[in-house]
Amino acid sequence: MAVVRNLIPKRLTLIRYTYKTKSGGGFSYRARIWQPTLKKSAEITLKSKDEQNASAEAFEVYAKHANDVEKGRDIGSRRKKLSVYVDVFLEHEEGRAQLKQITQKRVDVVRHNLKSLVRFSELHKNPSLDQLSSLYDAKFILWRTKQKAKITGKQLSNRYLNSELSAHRQFFNWAVKQDYCVRPLQTSDLKTERANLPFPKKHYLKLLSVARKEIENTKNHRIRWNLMTYRTLLMLMNSIGCRVVETKNMKWSDLVSSKKGHELKISGKGKERVIKIPGRVAGHLLGLKRFKKTFGKGYEWNETDYPFIFSGWKSDKPTKQYDAGIRRRWMKEAGVEKPEDWELVCFRHKFITDALNNGVHSLAVANYTGTSQQMIEKTYSGLVAGDIYNLVFKNAPKESLSHSEPCSWRSKTAHIWRIPRSQRGGTGQDEGWPAC
Repeated sequence: MAVVRNLIPKRLTLIRYTYKTKSGGGFSYRARIWQPTLKKSAEITLKSKDEQNASAEAFEVYAKHANDVEKGRDIGSRRKKLSVYVDVFLEHEEGRAQLKQITQKRVDVVRHNLKSLVRFSELHKNPSLDQLSSLYDAKFILWRTKQKAKITGKQLSNRYLNSELSAHRQFFNWAVKQDYCVRPLQTSDLKTERANLPFPKKHYLKLLSVARKEIENTKNHRIRWNLMTYRTLLMLMNSIGCRVVETKNMKWSDLVSSKKGHELKISGKGKERVIKIPGRVAGHLLGLKRFKKTFGKGYEWNETDYPFIFSGWKSDKPTKQYDAGIRRRWMKEAGVEKPEDWELVCFRHKFITDALNNGVHSLAVANYTGTSQQMIEKTYSGLVAGDIYNLVFKNAPKESLSHSEPCSWRSKTAHIWRIPRSQRGGTGQDEGWPAC
């Protein structure tokens, strides 16, 4: 049963609902707000338990939503929990992934990063999106920086937090476009240390030496397999500057050798390219293949049934995660300070900075490594010696600064990125090991 009382003619109504339960009965008050532009009402449950206080609360609720009502925004749709909007947003992102506008990996990352936003909202009793936006800018960073990673127990890095911030801003920007709220996030990224530092040259040969000794002294076939795979991975990234994700996609069929030389197809981040590689780099991969044929003989390893170059022991699937513990152990033994600060991508950075510092034009480096010249200039200009900065960045075509050229890198241009052996740390063949 409902008792209605008009507070503002044709705009605001107070309703007293009476209901029966097994234990007796009760009542509650709701504010019914008419939305003239949408030609429908929205009902909001009030906390007050008597008519006088309920009337005052109804006026407060109306004043709170008056701006949205005037502009034709549905206040009923704005009162759902954050998790409901997140689900709708992720459905939108999944659709983009199906259309190849973004990768499925990106959707998975955004889904993971939004979990902290949902927890923050629940902590503050699920406010409206506009209220949540204000609370977020005021309190989220302080709240989140006090937490630690569940698996490692370590403090969350600024780089990780910035990844979350990016996903949260993306969600709120979408919500504003969908008219679910009017206030986007204002929080800026946290300051981070430069992440593109190249692995130091002075430690590179020592690192490979440490790796080689551990492989030779390891008797367990499975462990030796993983160590050899990882060492080859480091040499490849140092030699051609590919991305980590691209190495995970590499198949034996992607390496093609002919009288004209060696070519390697590289794919990742929704892009593909074919690059010309020197014989020593092909030798790294062919050496790994010979190793796998020998040590995988017990289960008849072959490149057809086990197509991925950097797959694990007895695995025909691409590697999901490389063992960072191997890299850190080798770096520590090679004399590298704070091995935990050096990610695998530092070998890509080493290749790129070596090429730039040897005078290779930034456009050539960008095409070879699968990125844009703009990104090369933005990311690596501070690491290039001053006297050659103009040589590698000047006179760049404007169109090359905005995108990566889809290219097939053939032998006619392969020579321009080569780095003198004296500066890249090459040693030649020794004891059956590929050149470094």
